[in-house]
Amino acid sequence: MRAEKTMPSVSHSDLVRQRRSQRSTQHVAQTRQAASYPARSQPVVVRSDMLKAARPIQANSRSRVKRQFYYSLGASGAELRLPALPFINASSRFISAIIAVFAALAIYALGFSTQFQISEVSIDGISRLTAGDIQAVINVQGEQVVTFDPQAARMALEKAFPELGSVKVQVGLPAKVHIQVSELQPAVAWNAGDNVYWIDANGVILPPRGEAGELLSIGADGLPPLVPLAVSETTATDSNATAIAAATPVAIWGRLVDPEILKRIIDLKALIPPDSKLVYNSLNGLGWEEPRGLDVYIGRDLTDFDLKLSMYTAIITNLEQQGIFPQDMISVEFINAPFYR
Repeated sequence: MRAEKTMPSVSHSDLVRQRRSQRSTQHVAQTRQAASYPARSQPVVVRSDMLKAARPIQANSRSRVKRQFYYSLGASGAELRLPALPFINASSRFISAIIAVFAALAIYALGFSTQFQISEVSIDGISRLTAGDIQAVINVQGEQVVTFDPQAARMALEKAFPELGSVKVQVGLPAKVHIQVSELQPAVAWNAGDNVYWIDANGVILPPRGEAGELLSIGADGLPPLVPLAVSETTATDSNATAIAAATPVAIWGRLVDPEILKRIIDLKALIPPDSKLVYNSLNGLGWEEPRGLDVYIGRDLTDFDLKLSMYTAIITNLEQQGIFPQDMISVEFINAPFYR
């Protein structure tokens, strides 16, 4: 009879020791594996309990609460506490106060700082006028650039200098003023006794100022015929314009001469005999003075200008054929009644 192999009996204590040994072996293996592979870095987190604790305190006391930050070191579960950062809550009132302070500082600098004081004015386009003439009118030396009014300066220059055709005033920071002007160019010198009036090609009466070169000259006993002003601009009539100009010469600058008389002056200069002088008489109108002393008048009404010139030529030819040489005056102001002296 074959004998059976018997298994040795294992006690309960041996089983417990065996299980502990297996767990210890597994823990050592996991520790070695964790050491050989570095743990993934975890983002910085904020403890929710800290935030929950901080919210009611912030709402009630409006104090600065320091937020606690923790950094996870890996699978081991260890954490590193970072330095506490202050929690700042800027309200809308605080931001508005900061903006108001900076705005006040900027306004103060613009209004009182010497950096924004006008010290120089650049002027372009002047030939007969001088920079001193311009600056005497606007007078901005030492004025703060923010208080300077370009529109008012432009109007003041246009009023003071009717010979300026256009005026542009520009302002730049920190304290720059630039003035660009264009001067009207005189074409006719109207000599009325002791008074001289310059007239440009468009009929604007200009004050004689500086050098204007060679001008077409005409002698007169008063002001040139003017374009009537609107009733709202003046209460004076053109009949007493001479008296007004004598009392206040500035009132005549910038006025417009009758364009018809200006056109005929230019035309007549090319038709009269050489060395003749253009003249204008308030009684006899437009004409010229010949070198031999004969005055020829076409009249104040220049509607039939060409016809009157043809009539003058016919009259002077007929008189010379008869041996008559007028020494004083010939007038063709009235076509139906010309006469000579």
